[in-house]
Amino acid sequence: MAHSTEHRFPLHAQARACRSLVLALACIGAATHLHAQAPGASPAAEAARGYGIPAGPLEDALNRFGRDSGLLLSFTQDQVKGLRSPGLQGRHTARSGLDALLQGTGLQAVEQAPGSYVLRAAPAVPAVRTTAPAAAATLAEVRVQARRAGDGTTEDSGSYTSRVTSIASKTDQAFREIPQSVSVVTRQQLDDQRATDVTEALKLTPGIVVANTVGDFYARGFQITSMQVDGGAPLALGAYTYSPQQNMAFYDRVEVMRGASGLLGGVGDPGGIINIVRKKPLAQRQIRAELSAGSWSRRGVELDVTGPLAEDGGVRGRAVLSYQKGDSYMDWRSSEKPMLYGVLEADLTPDTLLTVGGSYGKQHENGDYAGLPRYTDGRSLGLPRSTNFTQPWAYYDYETKEFFAQLEHRFSNGWKAKLNASRVETELDRNWVYMGGAIHPQTLAGAVWRGGHIQSGNTQEMVDLSLSGTFGLMGRTHELLVGADWQRVDSFWQTGNFPGSGTVASNPFAPSVWTPSTDTYFNTRYGPWGQKQVGGYGVLRLHPTDRLHVIVGARASRYEFEQAIWSMDANGNRTPWSDTPFKEPTKVTPYGGVIYDLGSQWSAYASYASIFNPQALNMSGPPPGTPLPPVKGASYEAGLKGELMDGRLNATFSVFNVERTGSAAVDPRYETTNNRWSGNCCYIAQGKVTSRGFDMELGGEVRPGWQLAAGYTFNNTRDRSTEKTYSSITPRHLLKLSTAYTLPGALSQWRVGGSAHIQSTHYVSGTALSAAGTSVPFDFTQGGHALWSAMVQYRIDPRWTLTLNVYNLFDKTYYQTLGSTFSNNLYGAPRNAMLTLRGAF
Repeated sequence: MAHSTEHRFPLHAQARACRSLVLALACIGAATHLHAQAPGASPAAEAARGYGIPAGPLEDALNRFGRDSGLLLSFTQDQVKGLRSPGLQGRHTARSGLDALLQGTGLQAVEQAPGSYVLRAAPAVPAVRTTAPAAAATLAEVRVQARRAGDGTTEDSGSYTSRVTSIASKTDQAFREIPQSVSVVTRQQLDDQRATDVTEALKLTPGIVVANTVGDFYARGFQITSMQVDGGAPLALGAYTYSPQQNMAFYDRVEVMRGASGLLGGVGDPGGIINIVRKKPLAQRQIRAELSAGSWSRRGVELDVTGPLAEDGGVRGRAVLSYQKGDSYMDWRSSEKPMLYGVLEADLTPDTLLTVGGSYGKQHENGDYAGLPRYTDGRSLGLPRSTNFTQPWAYYDYETKEFFAQLEHRFSNGWKAKLNASRVETELDRNWVYMGGAIHPQTLAGAVWRGGHIQSGNTQEMVDLSLSGTFGLMGRTHELLVGADWQRVDSFWQTGNFPGSGTVASNPFAPSVWTPSTDTYFNTRYGPWGQKQVGGYGVLRLHPTDRLHVIVGARASRYEFEQAIWSMDANGNRTPWSDTPFKEPTKVTPYGGVIYDLGSQWSAYASYASIFNPQALNMSGPPPGTPLPPVKGASYEAGLKGELMDGRLNATFSVFNVERTGSAAVDPRYETTNNRWSGNCCYIAQGKVTSRGFDMELGGEVRPGWQLAAGYTFNNTRDRSTEKTYSSITPRHLLKLSTAYTLPGALSQWRVGGSAHIQSTHYVSGTALSAAGTSVPFDFTQGGHALWSAMVQYRIDPRWTLTLNVYNLFDKTYYQTLGSTFSNNLYGAPRNAMLTLRGAF
């Protein structure tokens, strides 16, 4: 973001309306003017209304006031830099509210037109600034719609952090107000590092381990199984045939909270929760275009158009088109991804906001991949990174449809009600193939071709309703959030193997061609297969003193699980194989935290959070068994958080202890059976897992023009039943860094930066054959390694930039996924580059 005293920040309330997506695309596409239209007279400018804005940085207070009041307020960044506002409580008109917010700052609001104000120096002695203004750099003027800065929007901020987030309690909170570790990957960071999907974004996130190419995300040694969108009820990840492949062109940022998240996500493991936040319409007209080309014939185009659809600015829309196509570093593999997103907003009243939208995407891939096998003794085959055992008839088609609606109403007393509903549908059609089997070192025998046809579908519906606001008690102002949510997941998949699957031998050093008949039938169907959750939650934030803050909360949840398995013949006739309906009685997951402000910049905190995870398919004896009680997870955390550089830099240091109890352990009294789909027997609920360590994180502007996001995690996981490492894919040491620096003075058209991913050894456990031909335990290890990427950007003129990203700069050979002797050992991509041309109008 440019550092110029000429940068204007028009502040306008969110105004939205319900129109069809087709109308939005047509109207927005016609928007070519670059000036922002001032709204007409706003009733909010004339009527008194209730406010609950705490004391703090003046910029934050003005952002929140503009959002709540419906005013258009213009000011420069230098005007408010280092200034603090006393806040605003009670009922005020626009005039009296602005006067109160600006008291003691040396500024006054001058009305330009009905509902439009500009800040000017007041005829009084200016307030003392806490820091000296930064020197201005000579860059082109950038107009930013700051009406959303108060809700954490990072678009056009130029920052690698955000001032607030809603991931911890569904209400906008500063990072210091959250007694758990929270990270954000902003729009600027996504663009600089060119992270195009949610998996690539999470690879940039501190403390997160991406264990596979799609959908396997871990924090603190546990899989993340919940993902919120705009803070609503969560999507279920990692199961039910759903594959998270969100295109980051549609989103403003990615937020992650590490630790147990039962308050927000219902069931799951105590690793954490993800929240991705959609782009929303802006009040000014804007067009952004992007063209990209890179290694392996990859190319792409994006078009992002937004602006008002009504003269008074009361209706706005946004449409984003993304198209990507290209080959891969793996042989015989290519992909094509067209995607479209549209959203409309409208002010139904000055206090009521409606948002509706949807997206559509289709991913087509030629070829398949399942990684490489190993020798029977566990050694790598030493094949090139481009090696891919696939066949020309293999393909992967994945289609996604999403629909969402949000309704938000602000009451005159400052309370807010919010309804968030969404529906996500996915369909998969795939011909899969791979060569699997441990390879004998002398004969090179052992591998066979396997393949078949699979179809699946997944529908997830989520509804979240919440009410939040402030209230007075014993002379102080406190905050309350109450709400309820509902989630339903309904999925199926059906599969059939091709003739010869598992019997056709091949040599990995000279792969044979396998051409089976692909006209097969589905012999097994899994479905319905899904879950239902309904829950109520509440969070109370008490402020006994100016420095002490106490947070207490709880969630009550009910959970249902259903799984049916059928055998099928060539005519489609079904024979029941297994049916596993399951209900978990109401469970309560408490939450609590204490925050103490050490000063104006630093706070100390401690917290406790919990979660539970049903294990319907792990049975207690005697056979056939009954489901074990749910696993319980608890997360204890303490640390320090800082808001530095007037909130432009966030810092966190935390120590954590995560415990998961009640995990299934083998019951020695019974013979073990293993059928992952219809229930395994027999187990006892006595397993205990611990995860301990600490996080250090720094994000934001470390000096003018220099953005940094850096995080280091030390993590030691332990299975107390066996006294062995629990999550061997989680490295003990993990350092992630992203940075970008705008060169000073005459070189300010250039930005340089990059990213680093540095980790210690991790491994997976397996079995291999000894020299005597017996089976012995073996750890397949990926040694510690560092991956570096570089970014160079040149601003051609005020509208156009050209960016070169180079990934795996030093061409490190490593495994991004470790498997077994059988298969699934997948190399990471070699050095590659992408050139991106971006324009903004």
